[in-house]
Formats: sequence, C-alpha cells, structure tokens
Amino acid sequence: MFERLPPTQTLRAFEAAARLGNYTRAGEELHLTHSAISHQIRALEQRTGRKLFQREGRQMVLTDSGRLLAEEVRQALTALDLALQLGRVERKRSGQTLRVSVSPSFASAWLVPRLAAFHGTHPHIDISLRSTHELNELDFSDADVAIWYGRAGHKNFRYQRLLQEVIFPVCSPAFLAAHPHITPQDLPRYPLLRFAHHRGWEQWFAAAGIKHGEPQTGALYDDPMHLLDAAAADQGIALARGCLAHNHLASGRLLRLFDIKAPARGSYFLVSPFDTRKEAAITEFQDWLGHILPQP
Repeated sequence: MFERLPPTQTLRAFEAAARLGNYTRAGEELHLTHSAISHQIRALEQRTGRKLFQREGRQMVLTDSGRLLAEEVRQALTALDLALQLGRVERKRSGQTLRVSVSPSFASAWLVPRLAAFHGTHPHIDISLRSTHELNELDFSDADVAIWYGRAGHKNFRYQRLLQEVIFPVCSPAFLAAHPHITPQDLPRYPLLRFAHHRGWEQWFAAAGIKHGEPQTGALYDDPMHLLDAAAADQGIALARGCLAHNHLASGRLLRLFDIKAPARGSYFLVSPFDTRKEAAITEFQDWLGHILPQP
C-alpha cells in the first residue's frame, strides 16, 4: 500500500534541511554527516522527479516545489509523531493497571481496607482485584500477579515471600470470661474449632510441648474468615493465622490466648510469571506489601 513512500530517515533529513537551510546543521541535529544529508536529498529528488533545493552562495534554498513538499512532509511527520505518542500513552496506561489475584479471605481481612493507602502513594497504578480461592491452582490468564498462601512450587513462576505465617489460639472476650484461667494443657477439654483445609492443632500443641493429636470432633469450617467469625461469636477456640486475625484482634472481637505460636504450613507469596511486562508495577506493589504486612 505504501511502496512509493520514501524511508522515514530520508523525510527527516529533508525536513531538517528545509527548516535549517543548511545541510551541515541538519546533519548535526540528526547526528549525520553533511554528505549523508546530501545523499538523502538527492535520493528524494530522484524519487519525486523534482528539484528541491538550489544553491545561493553558501545556503541551500528551497525551490517552489521543495517549499510545497517541505510543508507536506512536516505535517506528515507531525501526524506520525502524534500517533506514536498516543500509542505510547495507551501502552503506559494499560501497563499501570495491575490485575491482582487474591483469596477472598485475604482481600476482605487485610488488603481491601488498605488499598486507599496504596493509591495515595502510588496514584499511577490502578489495582484490579480478581478473587480466587486460596487452594486453587495459580492461573494468570486474567491476572498479572497473585497473592498466594501456600508453598513455593511451580518452576515457571517467580515466588517472592511476603510473610511466614504463624498460627495461635484465639477466642472471644465472652468465651474467656466464661472460662477464666485457661492453660494450654486445658485446651483439649474445650470446643476447638477446625479448619477443613489445613490441620494445624497438632502442630501448635507440639510447639506448646503438649502431646495431643488433631481434634476429631468440633465445628468444621472451609473458609478461614468463617472460622474466625465463629470464634468471635463465642462458639469455641479457633487456631488463627496471624495476618487474617489482625483486624479481629485489633478491634477486640478476638483475644489471643497465649504467646505460644507455631509456624503455619504455608506462607504468603507474591507470585508472577517470569515473562511479565509489568515488572515495575509488580515491584512497587511488592515493596508496599513488604513494608506494611502485619507481623503476628
């Protein structure tokens, strides 16, 4: 379609020479030699079949044909530059929307209430949350990065540890008031709430120096936030992950029973593909998370 168009370098050389009226100065602007500019002008004259410059003393002056062509070329180069700028703006704009895959529990308990703070310090990045269950396989078909609770695994993804999670028992103030002076050794005698997807009570008992297996009875919840809500509703003692329990503890809805904690089976990671085009935005998001994630 555009076979007859001369190379862009030729048009730029002609425009600079026409504007500056001097091949040497045009060459300096474009980082070309005088002879290179002269060669480009001759090539354009041969292509158009018109004399574009004539020498007057030491100056190269545009002919009438050259003057008309110079105006047309200048407008065309200006339009092309504007089109390229708009393309860069669009790419930059799309690159600043960071699609984050996150579990509903982490999103509601910690991330969503704090996104206003992120936007305040990073106004050039828009966060778009994609809610996914924390036990699902990592899927980046609709996300740029994931906040993942579990273990580092897939070799095709980059894992950056955000927080080594810990677990500890919690209960409501009313439950503790009704059962004062609870000791770690007493716990097996009380209703222990269970999480369906992670068995942690036996691990916590071991950290407390107590030989006791995983409870086989007690209310069972498949959502970690439902587990905490049940404990806050005086239904028993839950084994809480520190990050998810942060708001419940800060508001006083839950109380931490002892200082004893055990490492959870998983950690929080920021996970992204190796071939991502949004490395800069992901790094900024990761740095922000690393500075303000609560420490149990």
